[in-house]
Amino acid sequence: MVVMGLTSVTTSVQQPIQTINNSLNSNTNFEKEKPNILFIAVDDMNDWVGYLNGHGRMKIHTPNIDILARASMVFTNAHTPSPACAPARAAILTGVHHARSGIQNTHWGDGPKWRKFPHLKNVETLEQFFKTRGYKTLGAGKIYHSQAPPWTPTSQVEPENWDFYYPSPYISHPYQIRAPDEVIYPKEVDNKSRPGESDGSDKSSWWTWGPLAVKDQKMADYHIIDWANHQLKLDHKQPFFLAVGTWKPHDPWEVPQKYFDLYPLEDIVLPIHKENDLLDAFDHGRRWIHKWVEDNKQWKKVVQSYAAAITFTDTMIGRLLDQLKESKYADNTIIVLWSDHGMHMGEKENIEKFTLWERSTRVPLIISYPGVIQAKTSCDQPVSLMDIYPTLVELSGFEKPAHLDGHSLLPQIKNPNASTTPVISSYQFTWTEKPFAGHAVRSKNYRYIFYPDIGLEELYDHQSDPNEWNNIAYKKENKKIIKSHRKVLLEILPQLQWKSETPEGYMIDPNGNISFLN
Repeated sequence: MVVMGLTSVTTSVQQPIQTINNSLNSNTNFEKEKPNILFIAVDDMNDWVGYLNGHGRMKIHTPNIDILARASMVFTNAHTPSPACAPARAAILTGVHHARSGIQNTHWGDGPKWRKFPHLKNVETLEQFFKTRGYKTLGAGKIYHSQAPPWTPTSQVEPENWDFYYPSPYISHPYQIRAPDEVIYPKEVDNKSRPGESDGSDKSSWWTWGPLAVKDQKMADYHIIDWANHQLKLDHKQPFFLAVGTWKPHDPWEVPQKYFDLYPLEDIVLPIHKENDLLDAFDHGRRWIHKWVEDNKQWKKVVQSYAAAITFTDTMIGRLLDQLKESKYADNTIIVLWSDHGMHMGEKENIEKFTLWERSTRVPLIISYPGVIQAKTSCDQPVSLMDIYPTLVELSGFEKPAHLDGHSLLPQIKNPNASTTPVISSYQFTWTEKPFAGHAVRSKNYRYIFYPDIGLEELYDHQSDPNEWNNIAYKKENKKIIKSHRKVLLEILPQLQWKSETPEGYMIDPNGNISFLN
C-alpha cells in the first residue's frame, strides 16, 4: 500500500547489524534461477530523503523510500561521477567514468550522442550486457539523458538495446503538465530577469515552481509507473532488466497541490548555509541565480516546491514497490534505487547542482536482494554510482567486463565495514566566463577538489566541517592528505599537473588561509 507523506514512519537505518549471508562469496556461481533486476533511476533527488536526513532542520516525507531502505542495504556515503544528468547517466550506464571518456558536461542533442566519444564507441552498456546474456530489457522514462514535451523532445536511449521502451526510445517520457502562468510567473517577481528566460517572453522555459490543480494520474511519472506495474503483472519467460526512470524531482518543481499541502510555507526552514561561502573556494558562476531567488523572496518557495516534488516522487516509487511486492517476482528481484546527482538549495550560494561539493555529489543508493542482502544494513564507506554496473553483474552471477571503472560492492554487502577506495566526481563548468574543468575526490573523511585550469585546490575535513565551510588545502599540516588525494586523481587522469604558485585570482596568507581577491 502506497504511503503518503503525512504518515509517521521511522526513518533510521541501523549501522551494520550483521554481515551478509555466508552463501554469498566471490566464488558463488548463482546456479539458481537468474534474478530479475528493477533499476530505479530518480532525477535530481539529493540526500533530503528521510533515511539520510540531509536537511536536518526540516522533515522531508519519503515513507516509501524509507521502507525500502529498511529492507535493504543503504550506502550513506554514495556519490555521483558527475553533478549533471547527461554525463552522470552516460558514465553509470556505460561503466566508463566520464573523466576518462571526455563527457565532462551535459551533451545535448537527440539520439545516443555519447557513442561519438572514442572511449564509448564500442563499449557494452549495462542494459546491453544483460540483453546479450538472455535478459528481457524493458525501459521507461528518464534512464539516459532526455528532454520531454512540452520542450523539444530528445532521447539519448540506444533503441536496439531494449526489447521495449515506454513510451518510446525516441521520446522517452510522456507529456509533462505545467502549472498555470499565474502560478509560475507571479506578478510580484521580476520574470524578465528570471533564470531560464532567453527568448524575450518574460517566461522561463524550465526554471519554475508551484502547485498543480490536478490528480496524480495526470502526471507523466504516474504513466511511467503504470507501464512498469503492467510489466510486473505479466508472465515473463526470461529474467528481466526493468529500468524505470522518474523525471521528478527535476525542475520544473510543479506537482499536485496535495504535496505542497504537506509543506506549508510558514513551516519551511531554509537549509543551513553560510553567508559569503565562496571567499575561500571556487566561484561556480551561478551566484546570480541564487541572488535572483533571494531578491525576489522565492527561497522558501523553492525549498517548498523541491520538497513537494521529492514527496510526489516517493509516492510514485511506492506504487512501483507495492506492485513488485504483490507480483510473483518479489522474492527473486534485485532492486537498485539511485539518483543521478544531488541538489543545492542555497548552500554555497547555489540553487540546483553543477558543483563538486557534497550538496551536488551525495545521492541515495539502495540495493535490495531478498535472501541474499541482509535488510537493515548500512555502509558509510565512500562509494560511487559507477559501482552499480559491476555490482549488478556479480550479484547476477556473471563475470565483470574488463572496461568497468567502478568496483563491485559485494565486499561491502558481505561486510558493511569493509573499506573502499576514494571516489571521483568530475565536471566542466560552463557558467563561468570560460569553461573550467574540476575533479573531486571523496574519501571516508575528506573532500578534495582540484581545478587544473586555475590551479586551485580545496580540502574539507568532514569530521569537523560537514558543511564544507573551511578550505584547509593550503595548511602546512595537510600536505600528506593533499598528496594522497592527488594520487587518486592521477590513477584515472595521469596527465594532471600541479603548480607551486598561488592559484590565479587568490591570495594565501602565512597561516595557509586562502581567499578570493574579488
